[in-house]
Amino acid sequence: MTLLLDTQVAIWWLVGSRRLGGPARKLLAGSACVFSAASVWEVAIKHRLGKLSVAPALFRDRMIAAGAELLMVSDTHAIETAALPRHHDDPFDRMLIAQARVEKLRAISADKAWRDYELDLATV
Repeated sequence: MTLLLDTQVAIWWLVGSRRLGGPARKLLAGSACVFSAASVWEVAIKHRLGKLSVAPALFRDRMIAAGAELLMVSDTHAIETAALPRHHDDPFDRMLIAQARVEKLRAISADKAWRDYELDLATV
């Protein structure tokens, strides 16, 4: 099984946050993990706004060093976002959900709004 990490989960994974409980850590350790180019973009925006201290290039590089694979955003992913119900208006989350659906990946997120979508989801 391959996991697509929500941006928040990816950051928690990198910094060893206690917000990731034992079951989530075990799932991450036993799965192939991917992170989206959309997450790199989200980190870049939040870094520029002063909401995150990690720079986007460092985030990308550390994710790859940790063994995660970078998933690029495609036109198919973008088109899938239009088919999603409006349970959630965050464009980054909508893109990650679309990517998980198109690529048939299991997503992992702490965001309760993700539960309203039809996708294979692990929650933190």
